[in-house]
Amino acid sequence: MLQSLRALCAISVFAVAVLGPGALLAAGDDGPPRPPRADRPTRTVLRPLEAPELAPLRLPVPSAKEAIILVSGINSFPQDPTFDALIAKLWDDPRYQIYRFGADPAFPYDALGDLDVNARNLRDEVRTIGATHPAVHVIAHSMGGAVADRALAAGLSARDGVATYIALAAPHNGSATLAASESALALAGDRSLEVRAAFSPKLDPGSDAAKGLARTRPLPPPAGVTRLDLRMSTDWTVTAHDAKDPGVDSRVLIPSGLRDIADGHGAIIRDPEALRLITSTIEARAVPADIRGVEVRSAAERQSGLAGGVAFAIELVTLLIGAGICVVLYCAPYLRVVTRPLALQQLRAVRRK
Repeated sequence: MLQSLRALCAISVFAVAVLGPGALLAAGDDGPPRPPRADRPTRTVLRPLEAPELAPLRLPVPSAKEAIILVSGINSFPQDPTFDALIAKLWDDPRYQIYRFGADPAFPYDALGDLDVNARNLRDEVRTIGATHPAVHVIAHSMGGAVADRALAAGLSARDGVATYIALAAPHNGSATLAASESALALAGDRSLEVRAAFSPKLDPGSDAAKGLARTRPLPPPAGVTRLDLRMSTDWTVTAHDAKDPGVDSRVLIPSGLRDIADGHGAIIRDPEALRLITSTIEARAVPADIRGVEVRSAAERQSGLAGGVAFAIELVTLLIGAGICVVLYCAPYLRVVTRPLALQQLRAVRRK
């Protein structure tokens, strides 16, 4: 009896040491395993009671309204007032549903980022919207026009539901000012950060968006899509050279007030005649006839040429200011102890906007 007890203890110690504590519990189990209770599912068979609850499937909801998607320019954000005048004109029209590119997190718009990435996101969003709406109308301002151009070049077309594309003060041919700025920043070298920060509240010339605009060139107009370009004659931000887009109906409008003369680039998005042309083009899916007389058109072209001269003068002043910053930092490099952190802080603030 004593020898049997010793043997049992030795076996138990061996089981704990080699097989783990579970072996001791198994060794102490006496009799056959108990049958599972009838009111509980087994652990080896997945029963319906154990299946995870699935989220309801979200299906696109068809709409009888035509969609209008608004694409704003550089340094913009979905809640800015760029299209307030147009939205106010169309908001109560039961025929349309308005979207703002960048408002949907599924299709982000980095207004300082790469134009091609933004173009692909715009293409995908328009295709998604086009699947549930009878037509899509694209209205783009400034750099938004370059993004829309690239979205169409990336495959967006009338087959995706795009009926009209209206560009407002869009640099289809790139920005001559930003092209010159890109060369100037390359010459500035490491001091270019301070130069960029000096101009970043309006437009960061070193951003990916600015670099893309410096190299943008006209793209063929899309087949089957009604196209219209509009700009103000006093727009010195996007000049006639920048807006050149062969093969597209382009109109230069004369400002209707002093405020619009000073802000030609922003005036196009609130000008009454521009709003009329936009809504008429969308409604008819055709560009309205130009009923202006020869004198009015000639006056608009003369003012546009003058605005191009103003743009050239501003470009020279900008380059001189940038060169002055570089000279000061070259002659007094110790100033960078202060200027460099401030420049980085400013550029981060612009990026976070």
